[in-house]
Amino acid sequence: MCNIVLEKHFDRIKAAYESNAFTKGIRPEQEDNIKKFESNYVSIPSEYRWLLLNLGGCYLAEPWIFDLKELEENYTFFEEAYEEYMSECEHGKAFPIGGLGDGSIVFIDLESGKIRGYNNDYADLEEIAESFSELILDLVEQVESYS
Repeated sequence: MCNIVLEKHFDRIKAAYESNAFTKGIRPEQEDNIKKFESNYVSIPSEYRWLLLNLGGCYLAEPWIFDLKELEENYTFFEEAYEEYMSECEHGKAFPIGGLGDGSIVFIDLESGKIRGYNNDYADLEEIAESFSELILDLVEQVESYS
């Protein structure tokens, strides 16, 4: 997956971050901290990694996209949920990126690139976006529509 889509919209995404109360205090992550996470767990998918390095976690609207600290706090929980619950659902290898207010886990299906949510109340998957870039741009559009 290529970062060109998000990079091309950087000014627009940054403007949404700057205009939204939920993203006050959100800062880009340091490369060293991302590398530390990756050495302890697994590589972060490229588009998500780009977002973390350039802007940080994303709290424009639901789903929330974890900052690095939240990712680290939730990664082990996600692996356990993946083994216990999500293995019954059809999807490719998954990487957690955030959540919804109802406690659902939001992840990237690494095989298809789709963003999906696992709702533990229904033991089912929800299609959220075709790609990480589409998800971020959809969240930006929601902020822009309120302006």
